[in-house]
Amino acid sequence: MVKESVSDREVREVTIKKRRKTTTAPASSTLAIAKIPEGDVYKNVMEFEEDEACLRDPENDVLLFKNTCDEIRKAMHEVAELKKKNTEQAQAEIAEKRTATSLLFVFLKKLNRLEKFRTKKSRDILNKEKQQVDSYHLQLQNLLYEKLHLKKEVTKCLEFKSKDEEIDLVPVEEFFKEAPEHISRPEISKSDPHQLKLARLEWELLQRKQLADQCQQLQEAKEKVAAEIQSKRERMENITPRLNNILEVTQPLQDYLGLPLDKVRKQHQVAYLLPRPLYILYVQADAYREACDKLMTVIVGGDEEEAVRLQHSMATGSNDLENNDDSDSDPELEAPEDIGDRQKRHNRKMSRQDRLEERKKRLLLSHPLYVEIQIKLPDNNHIVITFHYLINLRVVTVKPVVGFLQGFHGISANDLIASQNILSELFHGDDGSESPNVANHYQLSNVGLDHFKAYIPLLGIPYIWAQRLAGLDFMASRPDVGGESRGAVGNEEVACPEVSQASMESVVKAIRHRLKARLALCRQVQAFEAGGIPVLPALRNMFATKFGAELASWHIATWDDYKVASTTQRLVQAGAVTRADNLYRAVINRGTARLIALVAVKPDYPRSPAVFSLNLHWNGEHNSSNDDAIRDMEAEVNVHWRELAKGRGWGWGLLAAQFLRLISCLDIHLEASAPNEFPRDKVFFKPVRGRNRARPYKYLPIGGGIFSQR
Repeated sequence: MVKESVSDREVREVTIKKRRKTTTAPASSTLAIAKIPEGDVYKNVMEFEEDEACLRDPENDVLLFKNTCDEIRKAMHEVAELKKKNTEQAQAEIAEKRTATSLLFVFLKKLNRLEKFRTKKSRDILNKEKQQVDSYHLQLQNLLYEKLHLKKEVTKCLEFKSKDEEIDLVPVEEFFKEAPEHISRPEISKSDPHQLKLARLEWELLQRKQLADQCQQLQEAKEKVAAEIQSKRERMENITPRLNNILEVTQPLQDYLGLPLDKVRKQHQVAYLLPRPLYILYVQADAYREACDKLMTVIVGGDEEEAVRLQHSMATGSNDLENNDDSDSDPELEAPEDIGDRQKRHNRKMSRQDRLEERKKRLLLSHPLYVEIQIKLPDNNHIVITFHYLINLRVVTVKPVVGFLQGFHGISANDLIASQNILSELFHGDDGSESPNVANHYQLSNVGLDHFKAYIPLLGIPYIWAQRLAGLDFMASRPDVGGESRGAVGNEEVACPEVSQASMESVVKAIRHRLKARLALCRQVQAFEAGGIPVLPALRNMFATKFGAELASWHIATWDDYKVASTTQRLVQAGAVTRADNLYRAVINRGTARLIALVAVKPDYPRSPAVFSLNLHWNGEHNSSNDDAIRDMEAEVNVHWRELAKGRGWGWGLLAAQFLRLISCLDIHLEASAPNEFPRDKVFFKPVRGRNRARPYKYLPIGGGIFSQR
């Protein structure tokens, strides 16, 4: 912009000189020369041109712009013609034309500046008008909002309900009947609804005052009775020492009559020495036993004196795992007379390996007291569950033992009721192989120990449901319990009675159901080992009366043998069978045919059925991978097992029912495939049907029993 103003001034000076030389310039390119006032040249020029832009006619400037452009084109054309002549006179005329054309360009610049000024002014005017419109629009919106607010206020006033409308007044007839005349004023109130309303409100106020007086009298009587109760309570408290003396004196009588008064009192005293999680477990379990389950027994066991010493040592902080003695004291900070004692102690000091072993023992330290819960069945079979609390790992472990078991024998049955298996997968995913307290992993690795699973035989099984019975919830992250975050796992204060109370009933019922299921499974497995297959009466009509095949042997299978078998690869890869399942190998024979069945019984049986994997040895080796008939046989046993879930107590004989169905399917398969070798004693219409040549495995208990395809 400054350069342009300077060029304008130079143009004006050149123009004045040209005029003095009487040089004629084009009429359209003549610029009006005005006297520029002294001062800031740039500011003055800008103001001058702004005023000039306002005074000039834009249409005339457009015509001047076009004419100037035409003159520039004409001059350029003339210069081109003169250059062709290439004479001295032509060179002089070219210089003159160049000067004149330059002046025309300067004039075009001025016209452009004037147009810019006009555009800026137009925009300013437009923005000003827009602001004015926005202001009017805002005022309009404010008025509309105020109008709406006034309408709401009017509506609120019209819909206002007085407090007296909420009072349930006595009916008018009853009011005139009961209220005195100086209040009811019938001569006025009967003809005036407003006076009637006032009179009824006055009568209501009088009645409420009377009721308030009666309430005050009753409150005074209540306080008097409360004072009497307090005096009697004090007398009862004074009786307590005397009652204790009476109990001591009557101890022989209690023993003779079998009254457990003193025993219960001692149990409660010992319970106060329990750590908080076990104390919560004991209180909730004992309350549930007393209210809901008389076949359940809850006791506190262990070394009481050791518990007292441990409580005292924990109160003084001497049992803290962090108080290790790995670092030696600084000799410069000790007194001279203590240096000799320190050297003597140093000679007796344990080696680093011994200190590490001591830290390991301290980390795995269990509280000397434990809670023992015994859950009985009506047939006197029971399970005893001992709950221990690991002080430094801060988890609860379980050691279950099944008792009584009259009539149960055999290797398979003993494996089913073993302490490490009986409560596995009591709830889905809770196999107890790892500690639910994530901090234990780092604690164990800090002292050079492996994962928690290696120490389960020594410490017990840390089931998640055991933590919840003790009020511990390591999976929770809500910060609204107890005013602190429950995600701070590892703190004993995280034990919450509400968590134990919410889980007690479901866990006890699940344990009792698991014990019944395992005992029923043991009975079936014992029958299999003896070569028989027991059938529940409710399921007899679901099978044929005769079977050609028979169970030849039943043995326990190992996980290593099971996972390498050719017929179980897909089950293992899909996770349908895991190491936690109980695995068996059964052999079923009929004539020259031999069926080997690998059976995986789930820990939560009968909630989940057993999984059968079949391999038939007859005219070659047949299994689900190379024979559709064997695959359909596996589907009958593994997939369609819900057809066997009929009648009361079906779950206690589900495995035997699956086995009977398997034997029936084997008979059908052999009789349909080789009727000459295996005489047909089952009723079915077609041995095969459909494109996949399906066998009639489905049994229909009609007309004496008929087998058909699905």
